[in-house]
Amino acid sequence: MPHRLRRLKTLAFVATTILFAKVLLSIVLEYRWYFPANFESAFLTGRRESFVGLYRAAFYAHILGGPVAILLGAFLVWSGARARFPAFHRWAGRVQIPLILVVLVPSGLVMATQALAGPIAGFGFASLSVATGVCAVAAVYFACNRLFTQHQLWATRCWLLLLSPLIFRLASGALIVTAMESANAYCVNAWLSWLLPLAIYEAWWRRASHHGEHTSSPAQTSLVPELAISESFHEC
Repeated sequence: MPHRLRRLKTLAFVATTILFAKVLLSIVLEYRWYFPANFESAFLTGRRESFVGLYRAAFYAHILGGPVAILLGAFLVWSGARARFPAFHRWAGRVQIPLILVVLVPSGLVMATQALAGPIAGFGFASLSVATGVCAVAAVYFACNRLFTQHQLWATRCWLLLLSPLIFRLASGALIVTAMESANAYCVNAWLSWLLPLAIYEAWWRRASHHGEHTSSPAQTSLVPELAISESFHEC
């Protein structure tokens, strides 16, 4: 039974990875409508007047930095669960954090001011940007203080938030297919696309850590099951 459960988990992980990769690729393929800006494309429709100055710069910074941050995050999560690539893990983190704090968070805040469905959705996207920055800073703080379990927790939260645009796109597609697309649905999606995955992760972590307390000694229990790594492989 445990072997079968592990196999099902592996299959679910592979299927989820393929799905997210497909969504990310579909988003990147749409970039052909942005160079130069095509105001008849899905995202830019009705934005001709606002697509100038700071918003235009933020838009291009965000769409170019986002996929890179997601791929770096995937590598960091993968390498953080193993002790084979410590140097690459550190260097990837040193690229990832400035990319988030200098590019994605500020550009996300600027873009949130022009959210399609108004201020409720805009506040949701702005909150996502702030939360991503907070998680990134916390991950760095705990790594520098060699508190690696907490570092992994915050780094994982940060990566989940970076994945939220893919979840937002999946939910938007489902709303279109089911003929439930509306301004209200867009606003809900702007919040749930990042709050729900974060809540699921928190619930899973608490359940897994509680289970670990009853199966291992405190020194042997990782608060991030399957993401534990030796401290000797990390440096700030």
